[in-house]
Amino acid sequence: MIGNMSKLLGQLQDLQKNLKDLTVEGTAGDGFVKIIMNGQQNVLAVRFDPERIAGAEPEVLGQLLSEAYNQAQVESKAKARDEVTRVTGLNLSNLPGIF
Repeated sequence: MIGNMSKLLGQLQDLQKNLKDLTVEGTAGDGFVKIIMNGQQNVLAVRFDPERIAGAEPEVLGQLLSEAYNQAQVESKAKARDEVTRVTGLNLSNLPGIF
């Protein structure tokens, strides 16, 4: 039993590292705004098209940031779910609210 717990702990540690290293990108405004996020849903970078940022209206910029963030988060959660399934062999897609 302790051997199984050690194996499971090792799998979970690997999973955490894999999720931290995994990156996704959410974009909005035809590439005007990009958000790069990892598998733990941490924002790693926010980028703007430098040729278009000067004329951006604050309200539009805020909306585009929200859209890019939401897109990145959906993709990150999907990849995290896939990674959990790959590492543990458990299919968690039927459990609402986990991812």
